[in-house]
Amino acid sequence: MKRKYSIITSMLTLAVVLFFSGCKKDEEPKVDLAAAKKEWVTGSWKQKDIQLGVSTSVNTPLGKIKLTEGMSMLDDPTINALLTAAAGANPFVYTRNNKYDFNGDGNYKVDGVVDFGGGAKILAGGSGTWDTEVYSSVLALFPEKDKRDPHWINDITAARLNLAISVKLPGLGDVPMKLILEK
Repeated sequence: MKRKYSIITSMLTLAVVLFFSGCKKDEEPKVDLAAAKKEWVTGSWKQKDIQLGVSTSVNTPLGKIKLTEGMSMLDDPTINALLTAAAGANPFVYTRNNKYDFNGDGNYKVDGVVDFGGGAKILAGGSGTWDTEVYSSVLALFPEKDKRDPHWINDITAARLNLAISVKLPGLGDVPMKLILEK
């Protein structure tokens, strides 16, 4: 009788072990982050702002004026006054409603102002091809076959894309800025 209980106990223990060892935890599928970020970028985006990318100071006849990172190139009264005095108008205000379309086939198009005149322009131009690079932290735009315009992705969500760009301004060179886009 004792042996019978021992065999039954052993069989029950074995059944429990086999039951729990047969249960596998569902493994989450591995996500290709590069493909996911490309999917996030794909679509139509509207420009909401262009902001100064770094803090700096500008010498004027009235003295030194401090400009801080994040000041709006579209709406800040100080920047508007400086650009109007230097160029006759603030060229960035004309980009306010620019629309950026990044197609899934790797082509992009910018509807709106990309050339400010007098040599000031956004390198990306009006159209070209795009891809993500450097572990998907760069949105690379190719307006022509041998031209590359890198846009560092500062932040991306389903509805907002914050890019670090460089805008060439005559007399100043390449100025770092933030391009804020929204879906």
